[in-house]
Amino acid sequence: MNKKIRYEEPKMPESLRKLMEIENDPPRKKKKKRPEEGPRSTKTAKKRPSQKSSANKTKKTRPSQERQERTKKSSSQPIKQPTRKVAKPATKQVSKQVSKQATKTRPRPNQKAQPTRNARPRPDQEGQRRPGKARPSQTRPNQKAIQSKKRPNKAVRPAKRRSRNFKAIPSTIIYGLTLLINFLVSGGDKGKYIKGDRREKLDKTFYRILPVAFVGLTILIMLAVLVHRDQATSIAENRELEQRPKFTISSFITGKYSDKQAVHMSDQFPNRAGFIKTKANLDRLMGKKEINGVYLGSDGYLMEGFKAENPNITKLKVDAINKFASSNKKLKVSMMLVPNKVDVYSHLMPKNAPVDSQTDYLKAVTSMLSNKVRMVDVEQTFNKLKNSEQLYYKTDHHWTTDGAFYAYTDFCKALNIEPTSQNNFNRSQASDSFRGSLYYKTGAEIGKPEDIYLYLTQDNAPVITKYYDTKKKVPSLYDSSKLSARDQYEVFTGGNHSQIKIRTSVETERKILVIKDSYANAMIPFLATSFSEISVVDMRYFTGSLSDVINNNDVTDVLFLYNVNTFNADSSILSINE
Repeated sequence: MNKKIRYEEPKMPESLRKLMEIENDPPRKKKKKRPEEGPRSTKTAKKRPSQKSSANKTKKTRPSQERQERTKKSSSQPIKQPTRKVAKPATKQVSKQVSKQATKTRPRPNQKAQPTRNARPRPDQEGQRRPGKARPSQTRPNQKAIQSKKRPNKAVRPAKRRSRNFKAIPSTIIYGLTLLINFLVSGGDKGKYIKGDRREKLDKTFYRILPVAFVGLTILIMLAVLVHRDQATSIAENRELEQRPKFTISSFITGKYSDKQAVHMSDQFPNRAGFIKTKANLDRLMGKKEINGVYLGSDGYLMEGFKAENPNITKLKVDAINKFASSNKKLKVSMMLVPNKVDVYSHLMPKNAPVDSQTDYLKAVTSMLSNKVRMVDVEQTFNKLKNSEQLYYKTDHHWTTDGAFYAYTDFCKALNIEPTSQNNFNRSQASDSFRGSLYYKTGAEIGKPEDIYLYLTQDNAPVITKYYDTKKKVPSLYDSSKLSARDQYEVFTGGNHSQIKIRTSVETERKILVIKDSYANAMIPFLATSFSEISVVDMRYFTGSLSDVINNNDVTDVLFLYNVNTFNADSSILSINE
């Protein structure tokens, strides 16, 4: 367990061939190859236009070659140029003095250019100047000679530093202008600083410009909205954004179109992220401890609050799980509700933060569960280890790989399964520049980069992972390409998918179905060491039938794995019995 190695993408081992043979996928239709065309006969083949042109070129190039030979002969002979009586060139010292004087006599950008007298001296005497105007016949050759010499060295300007990011500048300016306009219209005593006559003039000009500026700003916003392309998701808010609704007469009459259009405008407003960042920075400067629903805790922890939903809605979710367990009596059904760091690290939260107790919420859910569902308690273990282990990322809402491992051991103990020891894993550093979802959600980009560690088996046991939505098979539980993306937590199973099937080399008859949220992605590699097959379903994206998944994969165990925040807010679990 103490070994630390750098994560590398595993290669396909030969042992995976047996697993690939087990997977019965329908063979793909092979495309019929076109019959290969034989070589064309030289007799019937037509001349290509390139060949004709080349033949013609050879004929036309003969006179051109003769011309080239003539030019070569002429160039080899020296050309006699007419001799002109030119004054002797100025010396280096004179040229240097003249260049310095030229730089001094150059007009500044704000000054008018004045004719200079005796700007360039005659070369009659070295290093001396004669008063009076120089004759044009004498100065012209000297100017040519001076120009042929080295010009005065221009001052080398330092290279401009590239700006990091200017996206937030327009939003900052607009936000500041709005505050200024608000101050001028509704607040501030202008009589103390401006006289009456001038104040009246300023007010008149201001109220003349104000409607014109307002109309112009409205037009610019409308044009920006029309040109702006809609974004699919928001990584900062970790949700899908509203897309442009389709206009229909029925939706317009019922009012659904206007409601969707209002949500679309708020989600797809141009430079929305810039405005959010500007407001977040201003809130931070004002000393606020809560920005965009994220609390600034101690020791660099960013935490989301918790507000318990209506108890009736929670009861409906628990009843759906109880019904699922009663209709599948042969299955061993378990449930794990993972507390968030707002509960485990509550002592790091700002004082007097309006947050409900997740401990009370867990007790209420446990009391509603039937005897056919086994509740796995993780809260007690996390409270014991919170001071010695980092169980959650500081800038993200997920747990760390260490936290997922300790939850895996509690799950195996609850099911009377021998968990895989830490000594059988190598702790591999996958990234040292991870910035989580809460880092972007604040808008102010608060927090330092963190490390992501992976637990790799020492024996490199073969696995094969099949993604149903992308129709891909890979010999790994990790996607290293996500380490270069914005959300590096997606290195675990490549992020969230509707359905995944994992085959392992573990010799056991136990096959598990995991109904989950994103917390389970970091725990699945540990389950791969205890079960022969793992079927993963995310009800937020799954549109099929769970009964088909259970029957087609001979499932023996079922685990409902959610964090408290997702289980409290999301209602997709209500469709597990459909």
